[in-house]
Amino acid sequence: MKKLLLLVFLSGFSYAQYSIRSPYLLDPEKAIGYVDSCARFWNKAYDTTLGGFYTNIDRYGNLISSWGTNKNTLSEARDAYGYVRAFMMTGNETYLSYARNALDFMYHHAWDNTNTGWFTNLDKYGNPVNSKENKDAFNQHYALLGITACFEATADTLDLNWLMKGYRNNEQKLWDKRGDYEGYYDNVTFNWATKSGKSFNATVDAITTHVLYLYLLTGDAQYKDKLLRITDNILKYLVGSMDHQKTGFVEEFDSDWNQDDSQTMTIMGHVLKTAWCLGRVYQISPDTAYISAAQKLIKSVLDKGYDHELGGPYKDFNRTTGQMLMWGADTAKAWWQMEQAVTAGLELYDITKDVEYLRMADESLDFFMKYFVDHQYGEVYSDRTRYGKRVPQWGEEKGNSGKAAYHSTELGYYVYLYGNLFLRKEPVSLYYYFKADPGEREIPLYPLAIGDGRLKIKSVALNGEPYSNFTSAGRRLRIPSGVGGKFKVTFELNDISSVSKEEITRPETFSLSQNYPNPFNPVTRIRYSVDAEASHVSLKVYDVLGNLAAILVSEVKNPGQYEVSFDAKALSSGIYFCRLQSGSNTKTIKMTLLK
Repeated sequence: MKKLLLLVFLSGFSYAQYSIRSPYLLDPEKAIGYVDSCARFWNKAYDTTLGGFYTNIDRYGNLISSWGTNKNTLSEARDAYGYVRAFMMTGNETYLSYARNALDFMYHHAWDNTNTGWFTNLDKYGNPVNSKENKDAFNQHYALLGITACFEATADTLDLNWLMKGYRNNEQKLWDKRGDYEGYYDNVTFNWATKSGKSFNATVDAITTHVLYLYLLTGDAQYKDKLLRITDNILKYLVGSMDHQKTGFVEEFDSDWNQDDSQTMTIMGHVLKTAWCLGRVYQISPDTAYISAAQKLIKSVLDKGYDHELGGPYKDFNRTTGQMLMWGADTAKAWWQMEQAVTAGLELYDITKDVEYLRMADESLDFFMKYFVDHQYGEVYSDRTRYGKRVPQWGEEKGNSGKAAYHSTELGYYVYLYGNLFLRKEPVSLYYYFKADPGEREIPLYPLAIGDGRLKIKSVALNGEPYSNFTSAGRRLRIPSGVGGKFKVTFELNDISSVSKEEITRPETFSLSQNYPNPFNPVTRIRYSVDAEASHVSLKVYDVLGNLAAILVSEVKNPGQYEVSFDAKALSSGIYFCRLQSGSNTKTIKMTLLK
C-alpha cells in the first residue's frame, strides 16, 4: 500500500516529513469494517429472554456465569453507545434495534424511583443488587452516554426525556453550587444525603458523556455555560496541579478541591482524555488557554508515560515519584488509554498542525490494531504488554464491570471522522433514523465538535433516494410532516485551508507563514516566498465561511521572500484563513483574531 506522505509546515520556517504507518489513517474507511466487527461481537451478550446485555463476557462473546449474571447500568449505556455508532457508520438498522433494547432495559429497571438517580449494579432480571448501594458521579454521568448518542441519531423524544431527567438530577444532586468550590461531587450515598469529594471522573467524564453534546445538539447557552464551568475546573485543579508532580496530575480531591495526597496514582489515559476534551471545547469556544493546557497535558505523557519505541501510552504512574505502577505485570498498556492517545493526537494535530501529535496518534493506532484487536473472535482485549502480548497475570475477557462496547467503537468512529476530515480532507457519510412525525421538524446535525463554519452537509439521501430539504452550512435537516426513514448524510469540510494532493508535495521554496503573533489583535505580520519567475502572486484573507475579508497582495512578483502586514481592526474576532496563490501552487494558513 502506498503511504500518504504529509509535509507539515512547522514554526513558519521549515518543513518536516512524517510518513503515516497505520493503514487505518491511510484509509479511514477501514474503520467502518472494524466497528462493524465490534458490534457483531456484542450480539452474543444480549439476553433474548429477559432483555439487556450481560456484563461479564469472555473472549468468545459468551457469558462468564461464574463471575455473575449481572447487567450493570454502565454496560447497558456503553453497549447502546457502541451500537448507535455502528449504525451511524454502517447503516445497519439491526444495530439501532440492539441499542434500543439496551436503553429500554435501563429505562425499565435502572432508575431509582424512590431516591432518584441510576442504580449501578443490576441482576439479570433488572433488579438492583443492592438498592442502598452508594452512587457516584462516574456512573451517573456514564448512564447518559448511550442515551445521548441515541438521541443524536434518532431525535427520539423518549431518549430526550430520559437524558434531561438524568441531567437535571445530576445538576440538582451532584453539582456543588458553592461559588468557590463549584463542581460535581464524586461520591454520594444512595439517598443523596451525604456528598463528598471531587475528582477527574466527576469532572472530565461529564464532558465526555453528555454535556458537550447537549450544547451541540440544542445550541442552548445554559449547556455551554456548564461546559465552560467544568473546563474552568479542569484548568484550575487538574492542570493546575501538574507543576508539583513528577508526571500527570492530581486525580482525587476533597469536597473543597483540596488535593487528596493519600491517592498518588495518575493514569495516562486520563491525562490524554483531558487534553482531548480541552481540544473539543476549544473547537466551539476558542480560548488559547485550552490549547496551551492540552499541550502541557500531552507533553507530560510523551515525556514520562509513552513508549516511543513501539508506540502507545503506558498505563499508570505514581505522580509524586514518576515511577510506573507495574501491578505485578509487564509494562502494560490498556485498550481505552490507547484510544485516548489516538483521539487526543488527531484532535490536537488538527488545531496546532504539530506533527508530534499526529505521530502519537498514528503509532498508537497502529499498535492497537495489530495487538489489541482480536482478529479471530472480534472486539479488543483489555490489556497487552509493552510488546503486544498477553499479560500473563490477567485474562482475555472482553466484557466486565468497566469494559463494554464503548471505547473500542468510539476509537473507530473518530478515526473515521478525524482521519477523513482532518487528514485526508475527504467527505464522510453517517446514517440517522428519524421516524415520521405529525409536525414539521428541523434537526441540527453535529457529528463532532468542530469550529463554526468548518463543516457542511454535502448531500443527503432518504431511504436511498436523493433528498434536498436541508441547509448545508447550518447542517440542518428539514423534515416535513409525515416524512421519515433512514437518512444518509454526507459531510465535508467547508474549510479553505483544505489542500489538494499536489499541494502536499510542492517544493519547500514556496511557503507561507504567520510571522507573529498568533492569536493577534489587530495586526499581524505574514511572511511568504515564491519560486516562479515573474509570477502573479495573490495573497488573500477569508473568514470561515469562505467570504473574502482582505486582499493583501495581487501583483507580479519575482522569486524571493516577502513580508506583509495585515491589519484586522475592522474585522470581528474569529478564525481566518490566509491563502497564497502563485501559478499552480497554493498554500493556506489558519489565523486567530482575538479582540
